[in-house]
Amino acid sequence: MLEFLKPLGMVLNKEIDLDELHNEPDTKIVREKLLSFPGVGPKVADCILLFSTLKRFDVFPIDVWVRRVMNDLYIHNEDENKVNKKVIMSMANEKFGNLCGIAQQYLFYWKRG
Repeated sequence: MLEFLKPLGMVLNKEIDLDELHNEPDTKIVREKLLSFPGVGPKVADCILLFSTLKRFDVFPIDVWVRRVMNDLYIHNEDENKVNKKVIMSMANEKFGNLCGIAQQYLFYWKRG
């Protein structure tokens, strides 16, 4: 099978059941299943969780802009490139709780604006 078709095959063969993803209450379990798709890393999985019909607002996709704004506002490391994603996630959970995905969008657009 062509590599780019592998995720489709995983869904068609019920290796990943999309209905189960929607019905699973634990975001961590859904995230792990998304990460099993070839080419899907942590940021893409979090984006799928936040922006798709899954509507998981408790995820916090981290890219360079989100790292910058979190460092500027809360972490204050002299070298933003050295800010650990675990530190960012911890701060996001502390500050924004289970709505950190919504906060991420406001922070992203504010920093990019």
